[in-house]
Amino acid sequence: MPLYHATVRPGILSPTQRQSFAGAVVDVHCRVTGAPPSFVHVIVSDDDARSLPEDRAADIVGTIRAGRTDDQKDDIARGLGAALAERAGVDVDAVTTSIVDIEASFTMEAGVLLPEPGSAAEQEWMTHGSSDVVDPAET
Repeated sequence: MPLYHATVRPGILSPTQRQSFAGAVVDVHCRVTGAPPSFVHVIVSDDDARSLPEDRAADIVGTIRAGRTDDQKDDIARGLGAALAERAGVDVDAVTTSIVDIEASFTMEAGVLLPEPGSAAEQEWMTHGSSDVVDPAET
């Protein structure tokens, strides 16, 4: 479910650096939240780079399930900014990172509405896989 979209200035990341950054996004998100790597989605584009202020090399927006702590969101934001800055060879201050909460009941993965973070349903889901989670709409 988590979706991270990085808008970067054209030319600051090679295809290899983009792939490395995407891997870092997955690593950061999974380390902080415990989410399965297959659920983390990453988009890196330069199509909208003209919307970036002159002093910005990149803008990262992440949508994650609501219920994460402020410390977790801060860890994610800092980790993503540092990962992009390192790969692009820019100062971390030139990277803006925003984390947006989305209610779990508004998100779906593998055809199943996702459980709330930290809930018993999430523990069951993490242990046995998403196919064993009861769709909250059915309860």
